[in-house]
Amino acid sequence: MRFAMINTPIHISERNTPLPAGMSYPDALCLLCREATATHCPESAQSAERSALEREAQEPTYVGRGMAIPHARVEGLANAYVYLARSEAGIPWPEEAARTVVLLVVPAEQPDLYLQLLRRTVKWRMLGEPCPLAEFIGSLS
Repeated sequence: MRFAMINTPIHISERNTPLPAGMSYPDALCLLCREATATHCPESAQSAERSALEREAQEPTYVGRGMAIPHARVEGLANAYVYLARSEAGIPWPEEAARTVVLLVVPAEQPDLYLQLLRRTVKWRMLGEPCPLAEFIGSLS
């Protein structure tokens, strides 16, 4: 699904299968970065991976209640990506296991877009995931 905010197309998708049990969070981040950008911008996958891992090294993005919202800011990216993945066993983040992971990949030049998507994702979770994430983010644009 695609929405436009701040003149940037946003591609929102969900992983069809749960993340594999026993996967580390760095491996999960790399896999999700590749999958999130695969259709529209595969050449950005490595930059997204590097950015997400650097961000996690500064401060882990586990936000509580079984959810992590890792993010990558990539120079020159034309689109933003929101990618939802789940893990039945949980991915062991430094704080605790994340069963829901929402990866945000945004143009580095648009920090406000990242903040909008982060706020909307947290609100969606706090409301108990009342509808699909793509529908929730789209209804607020």
